[in-house]
Amino acid sequence: MRRIIILSAAIFLSSLLHAQVVTWQGPENFVSDIYYTVKVNGTEVPVYDTPIASYAVFDFTGEVTVEVSTMYDVRWVDIRPLRREITPEYTGDNSFSFNISEPGHLSLELNGRIRQQPLFIFSNAPETDIPSRDDENVIWFEGGKIHEDVRLELDDNQTVYIEGGAVVQGFISAKDKKNVRIMGRGILDGTYVQQMEKNTNRFIRFNDCSGITIEDIILHNGTTWQIACYNSTDIEINNVRIVSEDGGDDGMDIVQCRDVLIDGVFAHTKDDCIAIKSFSRGELDPSLPTANIVVQNCVFWNSIWGNAIEIGFELYTDEVKNIVFQNIDIIHCEDGAAMSIHNSGPADVKNIVFKDIRVEDCRQKLFDVAVFMTKYGPDGYRGEEIEREVYMHGAWDNVQKVPEGKEAYHDQFRGTISNVVFMDIQVTGGMLPFSVFHGWDQEHNVSGVLIEDLTYLGKKLDNRESAKIRAENTEGLEIR
Repeated sequence: MRRIIILSAAIFLSSLLHAQVVTWQGPENFVSDIYYTVKVNGTEVPVYDTPIASYAVFDFTGEVTVEVSTMYDVRWVDIRPLRREITPEYTGDNSFSFNISEPGHLSLELNGRIRQQPLFIFSNAPETDIPSRDDENVIWFEGGKIHEDVRLELDDNQTVYIEGGAVVQGFISAKDKKNVRIMGRGILDGTYVQQMEKNTNRFIRFNDCSGITIEDIILHNGTTWQIACYNSTDIEINNVRIVSEDGGDDGMDIVQCRDVLIDGVFAHTKDDCIAIKSFSRGELDPSLPTANIVVQNCVFWNSIWGNAIEIGFELYTDEVKNIVFQNIDIIHCEDGAAMSIHNSGPADVKNIVFKDIRVEDCRQKLFDVAVFMTKYGPDGYRGEEIEREVYMHGAWDNVQKVPEGKEAYHDQFRGTISNVVFMDIQVTGGMLPFSVFHGWDQEHNVSGVLIEDLTYLGKKLDNRESAKIRAENTEGLEIR
């Protein structure tokens, strides 16, 4: 029988000028004041450190003042997303404050150094849908404590509630289950996941499930794919916060799933913030598509691997279709692409929309839409020696060239990309990245691409030269 531990959280309330602040006491040896201390309307908010950033989380109503003190000498603070137009007041050499009146996710970056331990502020409206700890289907993790060596495999209709201030070290999974939920203001710590279970290499993992909800939790220092859903349906991921910087630490991997809504997620990852894929860990049924996915109202920071928004590389089913990305702030994309479709399998990828996306800082590629062969494809070459021989050393990672005489063999594994819309894409800062549209050949090509209302620093770009676009084996590329 699974042991369920139920304790009580320490919740601190304060009111100032009709505003209310709610925060939670974290575990004594997990909370840190090395880099920052944070107060909201005078209430101290616990700060948590990861190797790449610190963060503080709280609920509030009304308008509140956030006060930050730091070990750093502060000459400048960028508060992103920049569209929020939040201006700090410098209150000393090591302190500043600012006001907010609506919940959201902010990145506070000091002195123009994005790798100088930025501070993330995760604020929420108060919780209204807290499950009962007396419900036999609720697994409740108490705030203020570290829960070690947690290995949960969920059953039908179970809810995991991670209370604010709780730190759960472990992993959660389910297979062939329905109506499963993970929620709460607490932390799921991935630091020790791979040490705990070498053969379980996913942080949150759902296989062949339906009715999945993941909301409000913080994923701390993931070392692998953090939310991975395989061949599942009716998925909602809401207001999840992801803070990591580790090789292969994709924030969310939606693999051969259907009917998915991802809303209000903040992700700082070294690898893809989100990746839509289409393959199976079991026997692949290619007739089951990846389809009907909406990703919206998110803030993404992609570090030096992968891409901010990715469809690919592993696209093995017959179809990947009907996917929308909308109202997204890409605050940093340090390498790779801001928006990408990478088809290294046989799928027909179609009906993809990117709209109302703001790109504040992107260092390499803006749009990257390509059909090619990679080590991750069904015909890709694996092995250190052969990978060195076929690696292209170009604009893409892990893309391979075809050995002479093998063209016909590899053609059979290639798919297409068609009917892709980029609408109201704004590059609001930094350099203008280049874009690439690259089909495999005239048959396995990219077609029907519309770029509408693309701007750089407010100026509209209406041709390939001004938009820095290179296209090959691409038909029907229109810019207007």
